[in-house]
Amino acid sequence: MRFAIAAFLVGMVCVHPVHAGAWLREHKRTFLSFGTTIRGNRVTLPDYETKFYAEYGLFPRMTLGVDVNDVRAKAAHALLFARFPIGNTEKRMRYAVEIGVGKHRQQMQWFPMYKATLAVGRGFESRWGNGWMGAELAYEVRSALPDPGLKLDLVAGLSSGPRIRPLLKLETAYVADQPFSWSFTPGIMFDVGKSTWVLGIEGRSTTQKTIGLTFNIWRSF
Repeated sequence: MRFAIAAFLVGMVCVHPVHAGAWLREHKRTFLSFGTTIRGNRVTLPDYETKFYAEYGLFPRMTLGVDVNDVRAKAAHALLFARFPIGNTEKRMRYAVEIGVGKHRQQMQWFPMYKATLAVGRGFESRWGNGWMGAELAYEVRSALPDPGLKLDLVAGLSSGPRIRPLLKLETAYVADQPFSWSFTPGIMFDVGKSTWVLGIEGRSTTQKTIGLTFNIWRSF
């Protein structure tokens, strides 16, 4: 069971695309993200994480998406979700709720999982360009594990301005009777053709402390 809880904490603080949250995808528009992270320390062998994330604006006030994540031999999940706005979507401050169902892997077996998220976000203008900041509070239940998990994620970045733009993300996770887990990832974004590349350095503390390198490619169409 200790290994299962450790895998749960690893999965909960895996980095997700920062364009999720309080903003819905535009109607009939698609967003794709492919990513990988290599992390480790001086004691253990490196972990290799792969990620796939997609969103589609099915209706003006409904976004569908899929979130797939795999950490070598430790944890994995595949989640289908729907996001709905709360209130007026034309205001600078945005609110949304997201409901997800899927499967998670524990010791080579797959079990149901459920996730509910409340998100808030706000755009801003600065002398360096336009940007956004957001927060997400999530309640996650994974079958075959004794306790649910709580997540609080914070993000801020520039969406326009210089060619190389900054990005900061803090992810936290809590499970009853387990150590508090977190990851902090400062990074940069830059455009390559019609896609955006994201590079970051991740510091993370779950059942052990690790340092990682992250790489993601985003594409909207």
